[in-house]
Amino acid sequence: MPEREPSLESEKDPREELAKEVRALFDERHFSIPPEDEALLAEQIREEERYITLVGKHQEGENVVERFLKIPVNDNPKVDEPFRRQIELSRFLKEKGHIRTRGAIEANTDRQTGTPFAIMETFAEGEAKIGFIASYEDMELLTKKEARSCIETLEKLQSIDVKSMPEGLSEILQKFDLDVEGLLKDLIGELDSKVVALDSPGQKEEPYHEILNRRLGIENFKERVAQLLEHWKEVIQKEDGKGQFMVHGDLSPTNLYVYDNGDVEFLDWEWAGVCPNKAISTIIDFGNLRARAWNNRKFREALDKELIETYKKHGQEKLGRAIVSLGILRSHMSLAGFFENYDLKKQRKEEETQRREATETDIVRAWEIAGLEF
Repeated sequence: MPEREPSLESEKDPREELAKEVRALFDERHFSIPPEDEALLAEQIREEERYITLVGKHQEGENVVERFLKIPVNDNPKVDEPFRRQIELSRFLKEKGHIRTRGAIEANTDRQTGTPFAIMETFAEGEAKIGFIASYEDMELLTKKEARSCIETLEKLQSIDVKSMPEGLSEILQKFDLDVEGLLKDLIGELDSKVVALDSPGQKEEPYHEILNRRLGIENFKERVAQLLEHWKEVIQKEDGKGQFMVHGDLSPTNLYVYDNGDVEFLDWEWAGVCPNKAISTIIDFGNLRARAWNNRKFREALDKELIETYKKHGQEKLGRAIVSLGILRSHMSLAGFFENYDLKKQRKEEETQRREATETDIVRAWEIAGLEF
């Protein structure tokens, strides 16, 4: 049988097709970018695997307004689903006024109806001294004012009635169905994972918990983790079955916008979800934010203090301490272990070493908060 000639459809360059889609979208949505950003657009069309992101001008009635444009570049659930989640949740939060966040002016999250995109609100230039946290240097500027606002905003997020959400939105939120036993199982799984660290003997794979034993100067880190979970088990389990609570899912300094008065705005809702235990939802978000602020010890400690004080005001200091303790354990341990997955060349970089060491060292504070000897 003779070979079939390739169809014209199969010969199309997907990047050329993407370029046409982007240009058509610009025309349809009356969006434009300055000439100096054309090279940036061409580079993103050529190389980006997830999103094209640009700031440009959008015609809105008789006004031309600066807006942020985001376009998913792959017909891939791993891209499209988080994009839809981000846009639809930010719309809901904006409309209901639950917490301050950027809303979508126009958007399409269904690839079946056309090119997916979102034209979103931006921040006025020079609106705040810190504004977006775009660098490690910016993280160093965070103070106890921002720590207080982060905890307050987290409380507002968790007070949202998930049942008030449109059905389509609640269905696409991630499900963080963790209890204490599940938390322990996840942590032990990470500790048993095998990695090659810079100080692994003979550069051979070894379980992550053995690396922590060596670096923290102990012999039974895995057993101590189980003991710490057991210490807090009862107080966390009491929060089971009290509702569904929002989780940002990717809280970090780089997903904050900081105003001059210390107020913060949470950004980027791609990984948002719900959890049936408020304490565990806080453990996830508080811990992620704290661990990722690796170069600002004062901010991390201010987060600890603000969260414990918040729960103390409600007569729940023990629960507050449990959340801080397990938030530190979960996120600091996970993030420190993540660095061990880098290739050795990257592990040797001074900046990566500093991040790992700062994150790893603070794991011990989980026991200090609990009032236990490590």
